[in-house]
Amino acid sequence: MEHILYWLWLTTKYGVTPSKIKVLLEYFKTVEEIYFSKNFNNIYDLSDKIKSSLADKDLSKAEKILEQTAKLNQKILVYDSESYPQILKNISSPPYVLYIQGKVLELDKVLTIGVVGTRNSSEYGRVVTDRICRELAQYGAVTVGGLARGIDTVGAWATLDVGGVAVGVVGSGLDIVYPSENVELVKAITEKGCILSEYAPGTPPVRNHFPARNRIIAGLSRGILVTEAPTKSGALITAKYALENDRDVFAVPRNITDTNVLGTNKIIQQGAKLINGAADIISEYPYAEKVIPKKVKSEPIQQTVDDSKYSKLNEFEKQIIDILKKSDMQIDELSRELKRNVSEINTKLIMLEVKGLVKKLPGSKYQLKL
Repeated sequence: MEHILYWLWLTTKYGVTPSKIKVLLEYFKTVEEIYFSKNFNNIYDLSDKIKSSLADKDLSKAEKILEQTAKLNQKILVYDSESYPQILKNISSPPYVLYIQGKVLELDKVLTIGVVGTRNSSEYGRVVTDRICRELAQYGAVTVGGLARGIDTVGAWATLDVGGVAVGVVGSGLDIVYPSENVELVKAITEKGCILSEYAPGTPPVRNHFPARNRIIAGLSRGILVTEAPTKSGALITAKYALENDRDVFAVPRNITDTNVLGTNKIIQQGAKLINGAADIISEYPYAEKVIPKKVKSEPIQQTVDDSKYSKLNEFEKQIIDILKKSDMQIDELSRELKRNVSEINTKLIMLEVKGLVKKLPGSKYQLKL
């Protein structure tokens, strides 16, 4: 237990980032040596503030975190633990402490595929993600994602729906579910899989945590699937981390006129493998094919979705549907796009909800139902 306390002490010190811990471990070799050291003057990569922080040996903060995690039924995995995934340890900047809710999975022994994409997903993006993740789960692959709105959430639910195992990596303490509408998703994932974070309980989901989270998604995954992403997005940051750490990147092509998702086409240009289904991903891992039964056969992905269920709608309703195919939207955004007043659009959205064609999301956004 003391060993874990030393890690908690180190990872909560001022300015001590994973890159600084890497420097410290090159010099001291163990976390105990770091804790008991009284002199850090020979380590030139550390600022005076960091050295001063490391000179404070008070363990009360670490003890409080340990107490909190026990009350929340969370587990703590430290970098030199036997259970720490080797696949994650091998990246350039691994998290040295992982907080876990759910099962401690042996991720080195399974095929892990990260699933990332835009929060503002289109119907096509959701359909494709849903189908591929179901197929991956049926092959026995574990999907890894960030639990953001849009593609991440669709991928996780699709995996669970066919009895698969999903892993969620979050940018906050595990006691804070973000976005809040994913409370049920988190519960469902932890029944067979787990939620991971490098942040202690009580840590809020601040902006700079999400790029850091993305490196863990890439690190835990043998390959990253990007189904829909703009040219500037967290999904492409994850793909970048994947390439930097010798992971495979897979992408689903998109319509070149849809500027909201051109990031997927861009990474295909840069060398990502264009795929039509889960079988194209599985084929890249011969060792996986020996242990994962081929239960599914992928059909080619079409660039269009079935519009037959919209055939009886009036022209105004069809215009709303066409816009929501591209992206989830709020009423005021639809008003600007369609040049119609908000009350008219609100009435139509209520009717479309009653017909089971759209659903309302938190933040007054509307989304097509699959």
